[in-house]
Amino acid sequence: MKGSPDKRVCKSDARNYALRLLSYRSRSRKEILQRLKEKGFSAHEIEKTVSFLQDAGFIKDEAVAQGLLHNAVDRKYLGRKGIRMLLLSRGIEKGLIDETLSVLTDDMEQEAAAKLVEKKLKNLRGYPEEIIKQKLWGMLSRRGFSSYVINAAIKSLRL
Repeated sequence: MKGSPDKRVCKSDARNYALRLLSYRSRSRKEILQRLKEKGFSAHEIEKTVSFLQDAGFIKDEAVAQGLLHNAVDRKYLGRKGIRMLLLSRGIEKGLIDETLSVLTDDMEQEAAAKLVEKKLKNLRGYPEEIIKQKLWGMLSRRGFSSYVINAAIKSLRL
């Protein structure tokens, strides 16, 4: 009889831990699986907990991907490749990433690059024009913007 309450507590613990993780921020199915595994829960407990969370609507990879896309464009100023890497790192499946990125227009990407250039240009005012362009090119490239978008952003500069 002692074994039954312990199992219930363990399942409840896995569920409570997962719900606590979700209270901080939205997470993908893969992130929840990984965190529960790291915490030492059994594979059976993990699968039951994740199934419960998905059935209850707490885990929605589509919503996580859309939220990350908007955050990446509006706040982090990431390009298409940068957003792809962010979504992959958060455990979003490749098919869903492609579907999510189909919403991203070239104009949205160019606008994000322009905002980032404008923001960073304030710190680069004392440098020669060529150095400014090199630094901006590297920064935009590291953020995942394509060379086409980078060229457009740098050409629109007024130095």
